[in-house]
Amino acid sequence: EQADKGCIARMMHAPSCPRPSSTYLAQTKSRGAPESGSRGASTSDGADDDATRAAIDELLSDPARRNVVHSYSLHAATEVEGGLKLHLVLKFRYDEALIEEYFGATKPSKAVEKRYGDAHRLFPYCIFNSIEETNISWTYQNKDGKVYERIELFVTVTSVTYSRYHPHILKLLCLKVGSDGTAKTGAINLRPELDEAGRPNVDFGVFKKETSEYRIADNGVETGDVVCRMVVRDLTKQSLGNSSGVYTRVYTVFLFEAPHGEDLTKFIIFSSLLVQLSIFMPALELADMIGSGLSLVLTQVALLFVMPATAEITTSETIVVGHACFLLLITLGLGVSIASSPEGAAHSSWQPCVVAADVGVALATAAWYRRERMAFKGLVGRVKDRLRAVHPFVGAFGAIDRHI
Repeated sequence: EQADKGCIARMMHAPSCPRPSSTYLAQTKSRGAPESGSRGASTSDGADDDATRAAIDELLSDPARRNVVHSYSLHAATEVEGGLKLHLVLKFRYDEALIEEYFGATKPSKAVEKRYGDAHRLFPYCIFNSIEETNISWTYQNKDGKVYERIELFVTVTSVTYSRYHPHILKLLCLKVGSDGTAKTGAINLRPELDEAGRPNVDFGVFKKETSEYRIADNGVETGDVVCRMVVRDLTKQSLGNSSGVYTRVYTVFLFEAPHGEDLTKFIIFSSLLVQLSIFMPALELADMIGSGLSLVLTQVALLFVMPATAEITTSETIVVGHACFLLLITLGLGVSIASSPEGAAHSSWQPCVVAADVGVALATAAWYRRERMAFKGLVGRVKDRLRAVHPFVGAFGAIDRHI
């Protein structure tokens, strides 16, 4: 790792040193978080960040590389099996000299050309998390040697869902755009288009509508709910079956916190209220008490069947399962006590104990939910930290790509 950092700091000055690698960017530590046993780690981390920024600046200003500026618009989005289907417009701006020499394409003879229904393109882009694409139109516009290329399409992309803390769910919509590695695209810097304030010039108005299934506030860029980063992938040493080179991509991530009020009411508040009904069970005779207890337990089990399917046990599931187990224990304890009495009579003397137990379960449920809610906020913070910029508009490829 130290050798890699040294190479980056000396990039462009020592021919044997590779350009900034995704390995190093992924290993960039948070400032002010020294490792145990390391003295002065926070100071070295600050120096590492400075070295990284300097290396990226040198990469972006390398005269042998050429810039392609990328932006896009989202017009519609809907959830489908396997991901999200988008009505997407990709936009690329570049110099006309790049078309034949760097893209390996043929320059159009007219200043404006349009095509409909095919997958034609000049800049050889890929959407790396796409699982289906349907092209609508392609437009080429050349004004005084400055090219504006516009591709409109329907695309289904994979998404990432963190459901461990259900009813609080974090969803990530990701757009991973880059070149296909052919021709001389290894010498292209694909950069996000920025506005005058230095923010990504991304049109995500579809997510600002009050009727949208997925919503983001107008200040989503400032809050970190919309992240657009250029990332650098170094394939000069290990090409992984691709053409050797330093490739750049533009990753855009939208963070959505799903509405949780309905599921909170159905699976946690309602389940907690069912538990409180057990205070009446000590006043019942054996058969009635067992029937009532089992009815409450089966109602809790029914809640499990209507919960969203997940790969791991969630907050809602732990609470409902805990409530069901508590009701089973109450039913079993009261049943044994009533059955062992001389005439099998109801034991109303147990009622204060059951009331105390119900209050304890309610407090434990509230404490557990609060703990899980705080853990969910911590998860959101960690996800945003992984997407943090190591440069004004460049992120760490490894740290981002491992999760999206």
